[in-house]
Amino acid sequence: MLIAVRAKVESVVHWREKFKTHVELFKSQGVSVAYMGEANDETVIAVFETDNPDEFIKIFNDPATANAMSEDKITGGVEMFVLDETLKL
Repeated sequence: MLIAVRAKVESVVHWREKFKTHVELFKSQGVSVAYMGEANDETVIAVFETDNPDEFIKIFNDPATANAMSEDKITGGVEMFVLDETLKL
């Protein structure tokens, strides 16, 4: 399953560097791949492939994740989207 997280950040460059240091946290959420992108200088998105969406959401709401986001200089606007439907073309 795919889960997307969008957030406002202080610095996209800083976020990209720090995001990559959270591998163990992501693995604990059942994540096998994380895609990273940006919309502009202050808005980023990460799309995670997880085999355990319930665990992902549980850990996402844990203080350890809030601490990781703080290290990434996320300033707010955090939104999570569970991508639970596919349209094949």
